[in-house]
Amino acid sequence: MAIITYSSFADDGTDALEVWPPTSKLAFDSIVSDLKPSYTTKTVAQSDPDRRQQAKVRVAEHGNEHDVIPKVQRALILHGLRQPYQLTHGHAVPTTLAINEMTVRILAIGLNPVDWNMSDLKEGDIVLCASTDYRDMRKAAFQEYAIALEHNVCKLPKHVSVAQGAAIGVAYVAAGLALGVCLGLRLPAFGSAQHLDLRALVRSLPPKEIPADVRAECLQSLEEDQRPQSGDWIAIWGGSSTSALFLAQLARLAGLKIILVVDVAKHGRRLSTMGWSYLVDSQHPDRAVEVIRGITGGQLRYGIDVVGPKTSSCLARCLAKGSQAQAHLVALAALPKEPAADGVVYHSVPMKLFHEVPSVGRALMTWLEHALEASAVILPEVTSVKGGLSGVNPALDEMRSGAVSGRRLVVRL
Repeated sequence: MAIITYSSFADDGTDALEVWPPTSKLAFDSIVSDLKPSYTTKTVAQSDPDRRQQAKVRVAEHGNEHDVIPKVQRALILHGLRQPYQLTHGHAVPTTLAINEMTVRILAIGLNPVDWNMSDLKEGDIVLCASTDYRDMRKAAFQEYAIALEHNVCKLPKHVSVAQGAAIGVAYVAAGLALGVCLGLRLPAFGSAQHLDLRALVRSLPPKEIPADVRAECLQSLEEDQRPQSGDWIAIWGGSSTSALFLAQLARLAGLKIILVVDVAKHGRRLSTMGWSYLVDSQHPDRAVEVIRGITGGQLRYGIDVVGPKTSSCLARCLAKGSQAQAHLVALAALPKEPAADGVVYHSVPMKLFHEVPSVGRALMTWLEHALEASAVILPEVTSVKGGLSGVNPALDEMRSGAVSGRRLVVRL
């Protein structure tokens, strides 16, 4: 397949790296090929028309019709709530607007329930991008070309397929932020990479660099002595999901003991081979609460729910209450409707840190790159969906029906 990378100019007069030919509303993969010559990213003054014209000529000289990013593309457009996506032809290809953006041709789209540094990139690299900026339609993944921020991509090692890469995406980002920022968990080092301490990183930033609506979560919700330590228990309710898979793996890498609350009859055989400390059946929530409190001696201090308000409320009942050491509940979907009990702190995941704070996004993707290279994480089971963009609506219907569980659907383009 012909995949192209070359330097072009963003609309603001800067020289921006653009990558393309064929990833999710939440996650996608792209590949960089061996078009020559290649150029490094750099700023060029808008007042230098000779430089701008020279770069445009260089791109045109490649001559092959596949070497030029088209002006229009096919895309799935959502025109209203609870409506299917409409396949649209002639949709404009988004353009880069800043030095840290690049155009990517989408290879695979990982469907989700809610639907390093660029200098290290070289020709021939396959890259993964987790798209969390849902307000910027240029970055939406249900199209053939999209914009990616440099701090939101990482290289995929050769042993990770494009489909597997598309399944990582936002599930990993949500897990990393929930554990690293909300709970302050430190992740171990791999290879030449240092350990990942997102809490320390976020608190080293000037407060004004943190989005105002998540500033309290990032700076005030967890004291230093409340961080989880190796040997502590953590319970994850909804343990069969892709997000839970990454939550459990990251927590185990940091030395925590894991309790997964799942439909054991449906997922127990698969999950039991992964070596988690305990699997607790979710079919009888009240009994599950009793079991978790029994396992932890009523001293559970960390819980993460990935399902919704009813299950997060059940998980809150599992936590230690009224003790001097606070307990912490993180909700990826929705917090309990009831107020937090004495000694319990509720947390919501500050997802926008990933795309709005470059140092946070870069740290997460750099750590992921090294973890993947070291085969330190188990990747989710993937089912490929045929039909390209036309296959997205049927696949989403399948997910909505509850037929998809414990695996990730990936649409190949």
